[in-house]
Amino acid sequence: MQRTDRKLKKKRHAILIALALACLACVFVLSVLGDGIYWNTAVAPGKELRAALAIRDNVTPFQKWGSEVFTLRYLKRYYGGAWYFTQSKKGDLEKETTSCLDRALERYPCVDIYLLAHTNEYVEWVARLPAERRQRLRLVYNTGCHNNSQGPKWLKLGAKAYVGHPGESWSSVFYYLFLRHWTRTGTVQEAVDGSNHRMETTLKEWEAITFGHWTAASVMENSEASCYGDGQLRLEVHP
Repeated sequence: MQRTDRKLKKKRHAILIALALACLACVFVLSVLGDGIYWNTAVAPGKELRAALAIRDNVTPFQKWGSEVFTLRYLKRYYGGAWYFTQSKKGDLEKETTSCLDRALERYPCVDIYLLAHTNEYVEWVARLPAERRQRLRLVYNTGCHNNSQGPKWLKLGAKAYVGHPGESWSSVFYYLFLRHWTRTGTVQEAVDGSNHRMETTLKEWEAITFGHWTAASVMENSEASCYGDGQLRLEVHP
């Protein structure tokens, strides 16, 4: 019995190692070979006319570090103004975040928001800002689980497009792909479609590595992002 238990533990350990190596391999392929967009490093016109604000909820220190390192370098490169907030507890930084957003909306014609958080209600924070300012909201992307349904709320507030996930999602995989697509090329709908496709491909690869212990289809059902509003929106801004 003990020998059988040891064999099972070794098998699980081997699967975990294989999965970890696969993750690293995927990151390498996406980062170095990519999907054709890494070689397009040109900044879309109108950088000085657009700004972005991101907020990260209270997660592990490693997650906070990784989110900020990945996100902020893109925002600084592709936006004229960029702000990043990290919460230390649930609900904090509302005043600081909304004040910064209000100033950005006053100064820039277009402002994008990145909500890098679990299930959230930041929409209620933004709803308290002046209606005339909110008309300059452009894209809102939300990693939160079950936050897909917020699309109509954000559009009503003034956002031109909203991207969210339907269930207990692997939004971190999607976001890694989406931010690169959106800042480099094409429309927001193309970025969503391309990122969904690449995410599904990656999940199927992981499914094979885990010998079917979980299925890519079920993960995709909860993770596949949707775009509300103007899917033809592009990063570039013209005066």
